Parts: sequence; structure tokens; C-alpha cells
Amino acid sequence: MATRLRLALLSIVVAALGCIGAAPAAAQDLKFSVPLPLTGVLAFTGQIQQAAWQHAVDYINKNGGIRGRKIDLSLYDDEYKVDLGVAGFKKAVANGDVVFAGGDGTPFIRAISPENNDRYKVLMSNTGMASDLVDTKKYPYHFLAAPNYTDMFDMLFRYMKAKQGSGPAPTVAFVYSSTEFGRDPLDNARKRAAELGIKVVLEEETKFGGVDIGASAIKLRNAGADYVIFHGYAGGVWPEILKQAREYRIKSQFMGTAFGADPELVRGVGPAADGFLGVVPYNLIVKDNNAPMMKVIDGYLHSWKGKPYTGYANMSYMQIWVTALILRDAIGNVIDAKKPLTGENLIAAVRALKPSNFGGIYAEPIALARQRIPAGVIYRYHVTPDSFSATPEVPFVRAE
Repeated sequence: MATRLRLALLSIVVAALGCIGAAPAAAQDLKFSVPLPLTGVLAFTGQIQQAAWQHAVDYINKNGGIRGRKIDLSLYDDEYKVDLGVAGFKKAVANGDVVFAGGDGTPFIRAISPENNDRYKVLMSNTGMASDLVDTKKYPYHFLAAPNYTDMFDMLFRYMKAKQGSGPAPTVAFVYSSTEFGRDPLDNARKRAAELGIKVVLEEETKFGGVDIGASAIKLRNAGADYVIFHGYAGGVWPEILKQAREYRIKSQFMGTAFGADPELVRGVGPAADGFLGVVPYNLIVKDNNAPMMKVIDGYLHSWKGKPYTGYANMSYMQIWVTALILRDAIGNVIDAKKPLTGENLIAAVRALKPSNFGGIYAEPIALARQRIPAGVIYRYHVTPDSFSATPEVPFVRAE
């Protein structure tokens, strides 16, 4: 009897110790693994994203984390090389406790997705905006905190239609880089333009750099399009074509998408960019913006010692913030439901998120559709030798 009593007491003690040991595990940190091009040709972009992740995670952790659990952010340099990104991902997920894994662009996501779909099943997002990311069978664990490139063309087309009124059908020229992301939306853009009665009168493909600017500008002058869309450039080429077009007195309305429409890039073009229209995924004007999240972001931009304050957020910087806010809410909802933080549960929570304006980052509430945010802002830029400003031509536009 004494022996049985001792064994029973021992069992109670062991069980109690087990419960004590399990408590920290229930509140363990949430591991995020994110590759960034911190060195190499895209280091400037990577360093902006690095600051954005650090700022967004700092904000979330200082405000209670996610249901009391802190984000443990691990950033690593992959130099925008797919093999380094894949190696870093596999190292991070080896222990099986990564809640979220980022990606520095579409090439990395395309490379890792087949294995992630079959083996790891980790929730992912990335900073590329390829059109096929809406394929939820191909990318079942991926969401995009932005519209894709096809969406951006659609937004610009619908702006053209709205301006058309009862006038003749708009005409448009595409000027795009001979890169994968430069060519990405073209098939869809041709189809969408035809559906809307917009005539494509020129498609001018250029190299990403080292271009005969004069030849492209002459083609634009001969085409006489109402609108010209630059796509697939980070800088360098389209600003020079634009400057040459201004010298030729071409009257087209010039437009740009995504990274080529970022305020900081347009500012650098100078007066030739006066009147330029750019479609971007978010509200980027933070100065004197009283919306709650925009005030928070403005504070972090003021405190960022590595970058002069301009009153505007960089597009890549803002994309990281929206990604982090989506993760905060989706992970929190899975925790509330007392479900494990698996890729299946997390992507389901992302899909189920209610429409939100993300604290003023959007002018209107928007929900994800096919695991991306199909909305943005069209800015008109005002540039003189001594001043620069952006005003929302269309504060909120949805893609269809």
C-alpha cells in the first residue's frame, strides 16, 4: 500500500512538473524567417525592407505581440540569389517551428513553392508582384500584400476609361523592360485593353539598361498615343525616355507602375516628371496624415537615422508593414481559435480576414481576393526644379 501511495504521489509530481514545463512553450516566440538582398545589386531595396521589418515588428512587439507572444524576427542576406534564399529557408525550417517565411522576389517563391507545398507547408509572402501569384493551386501557402502587375495595368486602364467620357476610344503605348517582370503582365494587359475598348498602338521593349533612348522616343512620337505606360523598370531607362519625349514635345499622358512610380524615384527624375501618373499599392503620404497607422509609420520614418525624412514612405517599406499587419491579425485569429499555427490554418485565416483600411494605409476597407490585395492609389506628381509633391489623382482604385 505504501509503495502504491508513493507511486501515485510521484505521478502527480511528474504531471505537475510537466504542466510547468509546458507553460513557456504555449507562449513561445513566433519565428519569422525573411531573406533580403542586403548586399549586391538590390542592396538599396533590401536595406529599406530590413528597416521596415524591424520597425513593424518593434511596433507589434511593443504593443503586446500577437496574443502575448513576441515575434522572433530572423533576417538573412541572400544577395537576391535564389540558391542562397532556398538554402536559408531550408535551414530556418529545419526545426519545424517557423510560423512565417518571407521571400525577396518572385524567382525565389517560384523556386521554393513546389517543395514548400509538398513538404514544409509554411505560410509565405514576398515582395514581387508577378501576375500568376493569384494561382492559389500553384501557391497555396502564399499571400501578396499588394496588387499584382496585371492589376496595376487594369487600374490604369479603368482610369483612362473614366477620363474618356463620350470621347473617342483611348490609345495607349507600352514601354517595358526585357525582363521577366517587365513582360509579365503584357498578355493579360492586351486582353484587358481589348475588353475595355482601349487600343494598344505601340509595344516598345527595351533593355533594363544601356538603351538607345532616342530611338524609343521617336517611336513614341510617331505612335501618338494618348497614354504611355512605363513598366518593368526600377529606374535609369524610363526617366531618360521621358526626358527625351518632353524635348520632342510629345503630348501623351505618361504613367508608371509599382517600383517605377515610387515617389522617391519620381522626385529624382526632375521637372520632366511633372504631371506623371503612378499607380502604387498603398497610400504613401505620411506627413501630416492623422490616420492611426500612418501616424505610427510617420514616427518610425522620423526616427530612421539611415534615411532622410521626406514625408513619403517608400513602396517596399509600406509593403512590409501591410504584410506584418496581415500576419498579426491572421496569426492572432488562429491562436484565438486554439488551432495549431500550420500553413493550412494560417492561409485560411488570411483568406478569412475582414475588409480593412489597415489604419489609413488604404482610403477604403479592402479584403484580400485570391490571396492578394487588388487595390491601389494613382498619384499625380508635381515636380519643379525647387519642389516636389504628390496628390492622389484617384485615392482608391480596385482592380477587376
